[in-house]
Amino acid sequence: MSLTPSLRRTARRHRTTRRRRGAAAVEFALIAPLMLLFTFGMIESARLMMVKNAAVQATREGARMAVLPSATEAGVRKRVMEELSLMSVEAATIELEPEILANAEPGADILVRVRIAPEQVSWLPSILTLAVPEIAATSVMRRESTD
Repeated sequence: MSLTPSLRRTARRHRTTRRRRGAAAVEFALIAPLMLLFTFGMIESARLMMVKNAAVQATREGARMAVLPSATEAGVRKRVMEELSLMSVEAATIELEPEILANAEPGADILVRVRIAPEQVSWLPSILTLAVPEIAATSVMRRESTD
């Protein structure tokens, strides 16, 4: 008893489909980890760029405040931390030059620098280290006169 040509084609198609399902599962198992790695890598890179932009904005706001004649170091640091807290940055190093704003002459450059360790803002587990040594931003503005 032999199979008709249409039954043979159906049986052959059924065997081929079974083999293809197994191949697809193996291909997915090989590719899925790489796709996840790239996806989470892009998310983490975007997060670091977002924090970098927030640091730049924070230094600008700090410098705007620092150039005023009535500015204090504590007030400038507080303003910078307020801006950084919008991005959930709790630990940052804030540097002012000159360190004592009252010593700056009108027209002198006032520098505000923020340094953030990537581990402070990373969403990756601490097992994975980033190649970024630090996130830094600097803004310089001229001191206003009191006249």
